[in-house]
Amino acid sequence: MRHPCRVCGRIGVREHLDFGPQAVRNRFLRSADEVEYTHPLSIGYCGSCGVVQLTAPPPVDELRPLFEWVSYNEPERHLDDLVRTLTRLPGVTPNSTFAGLTYKDDSTLARLNRLGFANTWRPDVRTDLGIAAPFAGVESVQAVMRPEGAKRLAAKFGRPDVLLVRHVLEHTHDTQAALAWAAELVEPGGYVVFEVPDTVRALERLDYTTVWEEHTLYFTPVSLRACVGRAGFDVVALETYPYTLENSLVVIARAGDAQHRTVANDVAGMARADRFVSEFQRVRSRTRRLLCGRGRVAMLGAGHLTGAFVNLYGLAGQIEFVADDNPHKHGLFMPGSRLPVRPTSELLTRGIDLCLMTVRPEIEDAVAARNGAFTAGGGVLASVFPDSPYALERSERLAGVPA
Repeated sequence: MRHPCRVCGRIGVREHLDFGPQAVRNRFLRSADEVEYTHPLSIGYCGSCGVVQLTAPPPVDELRPLFEWVSYNEPERHLDDLVRTLTRLPGVTPNSTFAGLTYKDDSTLARLNRLGFANTWRPDVRTDLGIAAPFAGVESVQAVMRPEGAKRLAAKFGRPDVLLVRHVLEHTHDTQAALAWAAELVEPGGYVVFEVPDTVRALERLDYTTVWEEHTLYFTPVSLRACVGRAGFDVVALETYPYTLENSLVVIARAGDAQHRTVANDVAGMARADRFVSEFQRVRSRTRRLLCGRGRVAMLGAGHLTGAFVNLYGLAGQIEFVADDNPHKHGLFMPGSRLPVRPTSELLTRGIDLCLMTVRPEIEDAVAARNGAFTAGGGVLASVFPDSPYALERSERLAGVPA
């Protein structure tokens, strides 16, 4: 079955990798036998433009968190450099107006304020975007990104010269409408800054934890440029900012004449996606073998990456519990696997032999230091990420497992 592409609109997205029914990973369970919602999770790529995407994401109401404390943090080390670039764009002056869309743009706006760019605004989720649901986040914001909504914001705040949209585009269910929203809101000839995760490395290293029901689109530099170009924007700059886990991909686009442009398709991305699909069963089987005979195994980090690792690889029966020091999560159970969430101190008291981390690689050393008593007692800390120094495959305790 083929689906319409969210980027180019053609009926060219074929389901390539079907993970089956999956739980929504932000919906922690209050008891191990609580009934939970599941939705088919599958990815494909467009045979016309090459964009990797979910074939049918869950409804927005089912993506919305059930707990107030659920939040997501984006990398920000590159924002100083990005702000310097924005303030030097042709036509931008200290009198220019900058607008953000969500809380993810607040720190960028604050940087601009400190540099003397005082004209900034961001809509309120409830009063300006009309989203009344409790705990609403990006999943709800993307659903109201329609041209008519942009007109209401422009009438209240005025059209910005620069519009910031960090880490929202990859969540959009109707991507063409979201791009039309941005073109309608920004000042004619103004700039829109889209930031998304760069998934090239995850696809190349066969990291299946990158597949998440909240991310409908999996961009590469080529496919992001093509996406905004097809929507009538002129690409002014495109930059990949390196991070250890997932690079940040930023495009600065100028609102054009709304004429769709003919742009290059991501042919290399299609080949990359083919390999990502074809290798899944081998990687899944190898991961399961790596855990056999390793004694008592736990996970560290009760987030959506752990959920992906456990649920997509079918590891619930091989894991004892998930360790996390966020007290809000203690006593709850992980979506899908129903594994209990416990403090990291219990890695030692419950006799865990192997603990698999899903924390960002740049903080793995700090996490290892905090859990020194666990490793001093013979426990092994390893990472689920293939290119981490702590990678599961590199652990001496796990040597000798065939590929």
